[in-house]
Amino acid sequence: MKIILATDFSQENQTLVPYALDLLKETGGTIVLFHAFHEDDNVTKSSALAKMDSCVALLNDGINTLQAEHIKIVPRFEIGDPETLLLRLIASEKADLVLMGTRGRGHKRFLEGSLSKKLMLESPVPLLSIHEEYQYKPNSEVLYATSLNKSDVKNISKIFELLKPFNPHLHVIHFILDQEPEKASKAMKKLEDSLKYMDFADHITYKFVNTTSTKSAMKTYCEENQISLAAFIPYRKRFYHLFYKDTFTKEDFYDLHIPLLTFKR
Repeated sequence: MKIILATDFSQENQTLVPYALDLLKETGGTIVLFHAFHEDDNVTKSSALAKMDSCVALLNDGINTLQAEHIKIVPRFEIGDPETLLLRLIASEKADLVLMGTRGRGHKRFLEGSLSKKLMLESPVPLLSIHEEYQYKPNSEVLYATSLNKSDVKNISKIFELLKPFNPHLHVIHFILDQEPEKASKAMKKLEDSLKYMDFADHITYKFVNTTSTKSAMKTYCEENQISLAAFIPYRKRFYHLFYKDTFTKEDFYDLHIPLLTFKR
């Protein structure tokens, strides 16, 4: 597997290093360490390059500790717009996953919330974004919020492929607002039947949550079930009107302050 680890070298993004190493420690693979340098940043190019070297050293220290010599580090230091460069790198490297941090709302640097939200919609491969306030732990309890669409089987299979080192238990959840429960029940049963012969079938719980507030219900469910990662398909705003009556947005997921794994629709 090849992971692009996008970083701006901020302190909170040290969390990204153990994530990247844990994802590859069993199978091996490549970590492409990516940084986009802006000429108008408040740091010099030489300083940024020094920080790149330090981050490479941190990754190599982790590899030595794990005795995981089968993990390869490839530094990529680029100058320009981070979104453009990152999308180009995903294509050229044929990456399987992008791993990046986010500082949430109100920040204006490389890992600001708005950039990660844009990449959620544009990245052709899964994007795993880690909130700055999150304290690292293995992803054993994972939530997949579904609107019950045709890409669910592919996405759920990908979740188990990517998170295999964590031996995850997946909570496939559909929040019912004013949709017809009978129709949703049939769609969920069809999804369950499509996955029942997979190796990971016994590690999935399917559940409906009836609620008038999806945001509140999702937060409560995550707390009660010790959810350590939430996976979903990010829709542009107009799609939320169709599926969630504009009550369920990417911000609701961000407010959980846990890692988010997103798939392009």
